[in-house]
Amino acid sequence: MILDRLYVASTHHFFIVKGDTMRRSRPRLLLYASLCLGSALIAEPSMAGPPAPCSLLTTAEVEQVLGKLNGAPTSETLGHGVRCGYDFADEKNEFEIWTSEASWSKALRKDAKQPVMVSGLGDEAFMDRGKVDPEAVDLYIRKGATLVVLMTRNGPGVEEKLKTLGRKAVGRL
Repeated sequence: MILDRLYVASTHHFFIVKGDTMRRSRPRLLLYASLCLGSALIAEPSMAGPPAPCSLLTTAEVEQVLGKLNGAPTSETLGHGVRCGYDFADEKNEFEIWTSEASWSKALRKDAKQPVMVSGLGDEAFMDRGKVDPEAVDLYIRKGATLVVLMTRNGPGVEEKLKTLGRKAVGRL
């Protein structure tokens, strides 16, 4: 996607302008700060780095669980974290998967707005709602030295959908 302008509103939402179209994007500011600063302050970075998040789920798996995608996912490295973003054909849904070092997962859990522990995923997992965006649901999974974070919009069955994708992603670590 080629952007003409990118605005950050006082609500911390990103507004992407492409031509005459403006759309709101999932807020990434707090997670970005956590990935850039959190692991740098809490642990020394690993030489190997986190696994590529786009390699943890296939586009077919994401489509089966969340809906029809609009193209291939995009990946970017931000600080010590790597983000894989998916755009959907209906432009109403959003999904991101992040990977980073697990050494600071306790700090993220402590900072969570409404953490709910989730059993059966990795070494430790919790779900949080509305930390940055009231419409968002985030699933944090620590397995070994890796932290995987899955994020999407709130909706019917969203917890089970994130758990389904989380199991697939963690199975590939």
